[in-house]
Amino acid sequence: MATESHSAAAPAHAAAAAHADPSAHAPQPSAWPILLALGIGVFATAFFLVATGFNALPLLVLAGILLVLIPALGWATTIAAERRHQDPNYTFAILRRGFLYFLLSEGAIFGSFFAHNLYIRFGHATTWPPLGAPRLETSLPAIGTLLLVLSSFTYHWSHHAFIGGKRALAKNWLLATIILGVVFLAIQGYDWGFLKAFDKFTYSQGVFGSQFYWMTGFHGLHVCVGLLFLVLVYWRMERGEMNQTYHFSLTAAEYYWHFVDIVWIFLFFVIYLL
Repeated sequence: MATESHSAAAPAHAAAAAHADPSAHAPQPSAWPILLALGIGVFATAFFLVATGFNALPLLVLAGILLVLIPALGWATTIAAERRHQDPNYTFAILRRGFLYFLLSEGAIFGSFFAHNLYIRFGHATTWPPLGAPRLETSLPAIGTLLLVLSSFTYHWSHHAFIGGKRALAKNWLLATIILGVVFLAIQGYDWGFLKAFDKFTYSQGVFGSQFYWMTGFHGLHVCVGLLFLVLVYWRMERGEMNQTYHFSLTAAEYYWHFVDIVWIFLFFVIYLL
């Protein structure tokens, strides 16, 4: 009996020791982060060449896009597979902390854009918008803002429905969020096209043009990434790879989407209303 009791206690003791040792939860070595960094570098180089007037090879642009998308999806899949074999509470806390740090770094980037815009506007510009710059129409961007804000609510409802075990309803609300995000991008694309075609307003027309296209375009890029994130969550939800215990990708996507929404509210106020 003593032997049986000792053998039964051994696994519990080993599990407790593993939980106390942070190295037991360390991720396996992976090449995905290196490939993702390489892809971002290639894509940024191609974007820089296009923005400065050089002809970037289409193959270079395509390679950059693929080297961003494939490692990002591969990295997410690897993390999802690894955490199934770990303590879910410990893993969720670690991943959430890391993702919040990532959002903090993204907020710092947008903060630098806002700081530069306000510094130029109130520190050096005598009139704003500068003379010759078009006065931005606010009606259509306001509609896009309302749709993007609504998409944050639909995603929250999707998350709440999933936690409540209503998988079909969660997928419907998530699909509605994706559609609203696509419509927002379409509105932004139409706004850009209208300004370029009818007002001849481009990013090369002074600091006002460069700030407008860079800030709204950088946000649009984040919306595109967010939509890819939402599609990945929908795909995993469709395949049944998440449940009430394992659903970090659902939570992380909500954090990211709310972040994108909040940033746009500030952008709309600073760029279109202020």
